[in-house]
Amino acid sequence: MRSRDGNERGVFSEKSLFGAMFLLTVTAAIAISWTLTFLPAVAEVAGGSSGPEASPADAVHVWDVFELTLTAEKQLKRPYVDGLPDGRPGFVLVRFKGESGAAQGQQLTVTGFWDGGRVWRVRFAPPAAGQWSWRSSSVDPGLDGRSGRFEAVPWKAEELAANPARRGFVRVCRSGKRPGRYFEYADGTPMLWLGDTWWNWTKRAIPFERFQRLVDDRAAKGFTVGQLFVPGRAGRDASLLDATLTVPDLEHMRRVEQMIRYANSRGITVWVHGWWSGRHLKNFGPEPIRRWCRYLVHRLGAYNVLWVLAGEYNMYDYGGLGLEFWKQLGRLIDDEDPYDRLIGAHPTPPGWRGGDEAPQWSTAEVLHDEPWLDYNQSQVGHGRWRNEMIPPVVAAAYAKRPPKPIVVTEPWYEFIEGSASAADVRFGAWSAVLSGAAGHSYGGGHIWRAHVPESPDPDRVWPLQRGFKRDTLDYPGARSLAFLARFLRSIRWWELEPHPELVQGNPSRYCAALPGHEYVVYLRWGGSVRIDLRAAGQQQTFNYEWIDLVNEQVRRKGELQGGAVRELNPPEDYPGTLQCKDWLLHVARK
Repeated sequence: MRSRDGNERGVFSEKSLFGAMFLLTVTAAIAISWTLTFLPAVAEVAGGSSGPEASPADAVHVWDVFELTLTAEKQLKRPYVDGLPDGRPGFVLVRFKGESGAAQGQQLTVTGFWDGGRVWRVRFAPPAAGQWSWRSSSVDPGLDGRSGRFEAVPWKAEELAANPARRGFVRVCRSGKRPGRYFEYADGTPMLWLGDTWWNWTKRAIPFERFQRLVDDRAAKGFTVGQLFVPGRAGRDASLLDATLTVPDLEHMRRVEQMIRYANSRGITVWVHGWWSGRHLKNFGPEPIRRWCRYLVHRLGAYNVLWVLAGEYNMYDYGGLGLEFWKQLGRLIDDEDPYDRLIGAHPTPPGWRGGDEAPQWSTAEVLHDEPWLDYNQSQVGHGRWRNEMIPPVVAAAYAKRPPKPIVVTEPWYEFIEGSASAADVRFGAWSAVLSGAAGHSYGGGHIWRAHVPESPDPDRVWPLQRGFKRDTLDYPGARSLAFLARFLRSIRWWELEPHPELVQGNPSRYCAALPGHEYVVYLRWGGSVRIDLRAAGQQQTFNYEWIDLVNEQVRRKGELQGGAVRELNPPEDYPGTLQCKDWLLHVARK
């Protein structure tokens, strides 16, 4: 439910929750212990005390993970299935209520998840500082009537600066001059989407230390989103459900959680989708797909993650399940998550057999009006002609109403060095952002397929550097995306809107501006350009700088006056320089 008022946002209505609680009985409560494993910290509460209420826990930070461990009296025959009956509430619910401070009056109901044997866990990320109380409800006497309290404390300013994930879950900005156009953290800090593709990193053979190296590199480069596939069923080395889709691999699931915790500890929000569409989905049927999505929400929902319905959800005519199934799944995920969490869908594009039966360049063409869809995604696909589709696809989605952010989450990957070239990667990213996108995603090298020495990828369809001597983490396109992030974060990027009409005399009309104040122009081939500065008076002075995107250097600075259309020329041009390059022109009011 998309409540934004801080009141009850649980899985069920008050009426249905009251009906469920009517069946419950009160039993003994729990003692408290701590487990800290990477940031955010996890406060673990174990069962076994005899008092009616657990003693207060030590404080956890706002948006950290507070974890309860409860022991059921009875062992369910099929706990994963029976604990999540299709169309009915989960086996255990815990209501969290803010009792003091900023938390006062807030209530959230969280569904617990099965974690082996008779163990059930509940995870909660307190969205506000203050004291919180909690109370469990279940038809099982061992899980019912447990209660306790804990304190949530705010982060210090320097701690927030060190890790943006501590600012809370990512949401769409709903206020200010450009509501609906970009993302922000829960504390209102603008969030620039810079995504990296991690499709196959849940493979069992990959050591955790290799994943840590990936995350460390991406965090240092300024990436903010890791696009992770958490598959119910995929290859044998990655699937988290057995062949019957009724038994999760809990040990492997804990490893995936370790990955998410580590990414969060480095400031990266993790995208989670549990299925990849295809002809095979209709063989599974809707119920196992719904159950796995619900389980992921319950199990991973206290981490800094965002939900995606599926990879290429529309592939082969929506996996044979129909468009309405995916709309219902979006509503279900929205209802299951007590937080105001981002929900999107990853599409497959037209122009190949997998996308031709339900073609869409972005979800704006099909799902934009769905209330659960927070933002639009596009996959233009791979190859130069597809890369050229980015600006018109982004512009079309940007023109939709009501406004929703648009992100190209699968552009042309930098499969091997030079294909796509770094210039092509830059064109995709800069043309997207300056056409109104709320950020951009990247895929490349060994990373997108998780082709690593411990688990080489057998795929022979896409270009791939088979050897491991070259460190593909540092491909030129990845470095170019890192520079894009550094530059945009040096200005108030979220205030700029697309203004191609302000660029004259050059075929590259990729411009985002706050007219009269600031202009950012991407010139794919360089060359002379005229910028319309008439929104400012002639007495107003502007600083300008030409940035060489190949070498990531400011090559020329100067001043010019407003009040007219002004012409500027780059430091290099033909025929003085035979090799053309792309440039960024930044003009800002002095």
